[in-house]
Amino acid sequence: MKIQFWTPHLVYRTHLLIILLWLSIFGNVKISRAQDYDPQFFPIGVWSVKGDFRTVDDFLFDVNTAGTYHHTSFQNLHNGGFNAVFLSYDPIGYTLDTILDIAELYDVKVIASMQHLHEVIEQSGSQAVTDAEITQAILNDSIERLKRSPVVLGYFLYDEPIPSWIDMNTLQRAKNLLAQITSDAPHPILSTWHDEALMDELDSYLQPDVVMMVSYPFEDGDSIGDVSDYMPSYFSSMPDPPPYSDYINTVRERHCDSINRPMWVVLQAFGDVETPENGGYWRQVYPKELRLEVYLAVMQGAKGIWYFLYESEYPYLLGLLDESGQPTVRLIEVEDINEELNVLAGTLLKLRVFQDQSAVQSNRGEVKMHYDSTDTSHPKYVIAVNTDVNASQAIQITVNKNAIGYPVQGVENVYDHQAINYTETTDSISFTTVVEAGGGAVIRLSDTPLDIALQKNTQIRVYPNPTSDFLYIQHDFTSLISYEIKDMQGKLIMTDRFLNNNSPIDLRKMSPGVYRIAVKTEKGIFVQKFIKW
Repeated sequence: MKIQFWTPHLVYRTHLLIILLWLSIFGNVKISRAQDYDPQFFPIGVWSVKGDFRTVDDFLFDVNTAGTYHHTSFQNLHNGGFNAVFLSYDPIGYTLDTILDIAELYDVKVIASMQHLHEVIEQSGSQAVTDAEITQAILNDSIERLKRSPVVLGYFLYDEPIPSWIDMNTLQRAKNLLAQITSDAPHPILSTWHDEALMDELDSYLQPDVVMMVSYPFEDGDSIGDVSDYMPSYFSSMPDPPPYSDYINTVRERHCDSINRPMWVVLQAFGDVETPENGGYWRQVYPKELRLEVYLAVMQGAKGIWYFLYESEYPYLLGLLDESGQPTVRLIEVEDINEELNVLAGTLLKLRVFQDQSAVQSNRGEVKMHYDSTDTSHPKYVIAVNTDVNASQAIQITVNKNAIGYPVQGVENVYDHQAINYTETTDSISFTTVVEAGGGAVIRLSDTPLDIALQKNTQIRVYPNPTSDFLYIQHDFTSLISYEIKDMQGKLIMTDRFLNNNSPIDLRKMSPGVYRIAVKTEKGIFVQKFIKW
């Protein structure tokens, strides 16, 4: 699936002329690999494509328009649990400072698009270098600003290159040039890849610091929850594309594990707009299918998740926002998933897939054993995924004791720190965890006894319960961060941050009923049920 990028002729020509000057200065450079990459950052990002391409000029040259749009967009992303965004248009022009400043305000990392570099190099012979000198200052200022900015996560070079369609020497030269220009403030230089069969050849030219793998499994006509193909066969060199989960595992094994290179997965959060002129290849994704995509990806070792597409690219693709810019039910589901990922991110970043997966078995869904790469004793974890997108399931898991390598003294769900009862025999331990439709569970096999208070979830207490007006939180933590209140059907009723550790929660405007409150602390999220009179 190729994203359609529309850029005004003026911007393209500006790129073309200015890059010529770069080429005249730097010429041929040696390929550069290891750009600085922050291994402690787990991106939860979106592809941001402005649906009305006629207004892209305003983003580049109208500070007010760019400011208004990006304030709203980045604030919504931050509130929805996203921490990164890919800007599909090249962020060069008079509004660059505005965009980067707003991203920093809302703590959102940015991947800056440099997609015209290869086209510029191909066409450099037809332009006079002297023309580039006219706009030299604009480009230099832009690149310097990107290099200095704390929010730049990386530079995007090309979308899903296919060697038979593009001159790879030209693309390699573009990568070399960009690496040279940014060598004093390096960031990863990224491209998305969608076909594992082509990756060895692509890797020989581009040697990316992060494998950014694309997988869109929900083809038009597929049944709900069908992830038996990672991509429609039309877009794959393989006549029988492998299942989504297996494919991600193969990419990680062949292209990441041996050199400890992280893998980010770009997953399907879109569907084609079906019209007589545009039959489409993909159907729209159901909310629980998004959850399934995410948890299968992290089970297979993904160290970052990107949702394609945020804003609908009407009349072609429908994204997490509809064609009028309003949230869809898919975005609501994604925001819930993001809340879980933000809690789990620290654990997921340090996990590595255990080599012998025969050591873990389950009665349904998919499971995989991981180990903590930062701890010399390598504590073991199990990630379980419910592949049923229609109903919650109790997943029974059995783990071979020899594979664990130490006596297990506790089993807990990493997300909410709830203890899980387990039984053991001479050879194995067994336990059952209930996982919501399409969801996953990250489970720690502890070599030390779990904190008793933590097991019983008594580190917080809500009172008075029942209550008619205010709810208070009794706790033993250094600080309370935020809370969410949902009704028993899962509808979000209220969410906010705590002003201080003793702040009461005003419930006077809430209807009587039974609710759950999830309190986020520095040690995780704790859930309690309460009654509002």
